[in-house]
Amino acid sequence: MAAPVIQFKRGLLTNLPGLRAGEPGFTTDSYDLYVGIDSTTNNNQFVGSGRFWSVNTSTTGSGVKFVEGTNNGTNSITLKAPNSLSGDLTYTLPGTDGSNGQVLSTNGSGELSFIDAAASLDIAGDTGTDTVDLLTDTLTFTGGEGIDAAVTNNTVTISGEDASTSNKGIASFDSNDFGVTSGAVSLGDDVVKDITTDSGALTPSSHGFSILGGEGMNVTHTGTTITVAGEDASDTNKGIASFDSTDFTVSSGDVTVNAERIQDIAGAMFSTNTETLITATYQDADGTIDLVVDNDLSNYDNSSSAFITASSTDTLTNKTFDANGSGNSLSNVEVADFAASAIVTEGEGISSNDNDTTLPTSAAVKDYVDNAITGEDLDFAGDSGTGAVDLDSQTLTIAGTANEVETSASGQTLTVGLPAVVQVTTSLTTPTVKATNLQANDGTTAITITDSTGAVATNSNLTVGGNLIVNGSTTQVNTTTTTVDDTLFDLGTVNGSAPSSDLNKDIGVLFNYYTASAKKAAVYWDDSVARIAVASDVSESSSVLTANAYAALEIGSLWVNDCAGQSQVINCSGTTRTLENITIDGGSF
Repeated sequence: MAAPVIQFKRGLLTNLPGLRAGEPGFTTDSYDLYVGIDSTTNNNQFVGSGRFWSVNTSTTGSGVKFVEGTNNGTNSITLKAPNSLSGDLTYTLPGTDGSNGQVLSTNGSGELSFIDAAASLDIAGDTGTDTVDLLTDTLTFTGGEGIDAAVTNNTVTISGEDASTSNKGIASFDSNDFGVTSGAVSLGDDVVKDITTDSGALTPSSHGFSILGGEGMNVTHTGTTITVAGEDASDTNKGIASFDSTDFTVSSGDVTVNAERIQDIAGAMFSTNTETLITATYQDADGTIDLVVDNDLSNYDNSSSAFITASSTDTLTNKTFDANGSGNSLSNVEVADFAASAIVTEGEGISSNDNDTTLPTSAAVKDYVDNAITGEDLDFAGDSGTGAVDLDSQTLTIAGTANEVETSASGQTLTVGLPAVVQVTTSLTTPTVKATNLQANDGTTAITITDSTGAVATNSNLTVGGNLIVNGSTTQVNTTTTTVDDTLFDLGTVNGSAPSSDLNKDIGVLFNYYTASAKKAAVYWDDSVARIAVASDVSESSSVLTANAYAALEIGSLWVNDCAGQSQVINCSGTTRTLENITIDGGSF
């Protein structure tokens, strides 16, 4: 919801007037808020000001300010809350003042009271005692050899220094080398260990021993890890050998040659060699060798054979081609000549060769059809007269008469009908059509024309397809309900057009009603003040309205489109009515 803006009466503090009871006023120079009591300046009540407190933020606590006199400046003293609290705290001040030199003290529950301030502090060490005057003396902490003393933020920290070869201090023992129990330090068991080898036990001397590799073995170490590994075998060195899985299979130490490897070696001898007209292929999947003989006869010498190849030229005599069998077909068959007795030509004619043993040429077929169509025509007759159309050279035309009958053809459809406007070419002349009643076809009277006046009355509905223009002085409609499909009423025109000058007339709608007497209400454009008026009682003279009383306006909401643009001003939601997008200005002082 777009909320309204409420502005208090405002101005400089020196200009603050006496505010009426409940009237607020804000000073724009000192940022103070006042509320009036009785329209007198002395009784203006001070409500608050940002000068006397600081507002808390997301990270800073709020505070109360005590400001010096305005003639002296704007400085202040602030009592503020901590930036973070674990809960609410309340401090209760004592009811009476304390003695000179006393200070405030708390009982731990927020109750404050005045007590005497502590003036001295007694201290004692391993040897000696002393007294510190808290108001004048400084208590100093000094560390001895191996001890450090530090003071930070009211905290005294005493710590031991690390021991070194030149300084006494605090030492720690590596748990990997030492064990400490109740202050007793012992050397760790894992520092010195007996070592056992294949040839017996070895006790290191001076915590050291060596591990060396023999022929085919290497010994290395990384940090505390010793790695013993065999060397790769070679032609000149004993060592560890591995077997290629392509050539060998090893199971429980037993080494066998892979049959697949033997097959691949033998197969490669065929795969890389081709004999004349024979192709050898090694099938690696099943370890076999396939030999395929070339079946393309064109690759063979045909000089001494009877092979018919794709490139050879041969004459076939007394041969039968079976194209009817399943899977048999002939394609791209070209025939240079047919026997003359099997073909009917244009000159021989189809009509004179009625048999099942010859084929006609395209020229013979065209010649037969042309001769057959040229000899035919279409005869037709009308209400009077006859005619004929030569199907080979003429077109049948069906013509209409202008403004009486029209024809149109499309595809295989011929349409005959009347035009949109039918004219009677034979004249119908009558000097006067006289009628009292015009009736429908069933005899029902539809229109009545009154003698002497010529007034026309319709007995039922009247529908006007074009414009309805009434040039009288009054248009009267006596109906129970008037329904108009038009979306706009255009009032105030002059002969159907906008006025070209000021008519000095009011334009609107009048409502007749009766309250103690006959009255007229109106919603109209008041030409004299150039605005819309809503009146409960008007009087009219020469199309000028005078408002005797203005009417109340009842609405569900109010929208205003003015200098601020279009927006809603009055709204209602549920049972709450609100002002929106409006400024309530209390003015200035």
